[in-house]
Amino acid sequence: MSTPKPTIIVIPGSFSPLTPYLPIISGLQAHGYPVHGVELVTVGRREGVLPPGMYDDAAKVAALATQLADEGKDVVLVPHSYGGLVACEAAKGLAKNIREREGKAGGIVRIVFVTAVVPREGQALADLSGEMPDYVTLGEDGYLSITNLAKSAPITFSSLTPDEALAQAEQLSQHSALSFAQKLTYPAYKDIPVSYLFCEDDKLVTPAQQEAIIAGMESGGKTVQRFNVKADHAINVSQPETVVDMVRKALGDAA
Repeated sequence: MSTPKPTIIVIPGSFSPLTPYLPIISGLQAHGYPVHGVELVTVGRREGVLPPGMYDDAAKVAALATQLADEGKDVVLVPHSYGGLVACEAAKGLAKNIREREGKAGGIVRIVFVTAVVPREGQALADLSGEMPDYVTLGEDGYLSITNLAKSAPITFSSLTPDEALAQAEQLSQHSALSFAQKLTYPAYKDIPVSYLFCEDDKLVTPAQQEAIIAGMESGGKTVQRFNVKADHAINVSQPETVVDMVRKALGDAA
């Protein structure tokens, strides 16, 4: 009897709804993987309530991962960009090896970061990315908005034509500023095997930043499985099939 494939949770980047990740989800499903996508609570302005933060995103992912683990399933997180921070925070207490020591079945067996921002313990996303670019504006309500799509689109969607990039940028939403300031309390890569999809043409999380992120994860002696590809930041849009192939390779599924 063959071993069941792990269940995958796809975590989007900042400002983004889940829609641009659907090709990745369907691509993995076509190879027999159960896949869940998470809509981040920090994306999209919510009137009449305080803006949620990264910890709220993490709690949503953790609740889903816990449910799956309690069903005895192996879980793989596939976070993109800002989602890397969310994935680490969400994984607290959910590593399969930790759950096994507690007499529990299931758990997170791997995180496949996709050109993701992964701070060290005690760091926030803002500590890695620095000042917000000039095409992003902070409103009085605590939400960040992309106010110059013509300037942001060629950076985030640099592999697309100008018209395609602008059309994709128009699908992005607002994002809670609080989430960029909240610090990571759990460096999941210390307990959970990790892979990193390194996008060599990324103009948003640059190759130099990605190198520093990987070095930070490896500073404690752990090894990061690395896949280098010629792709822009929005590889979920420009090359979803590459993400599917790399996730399969990370999981030992010949691609």
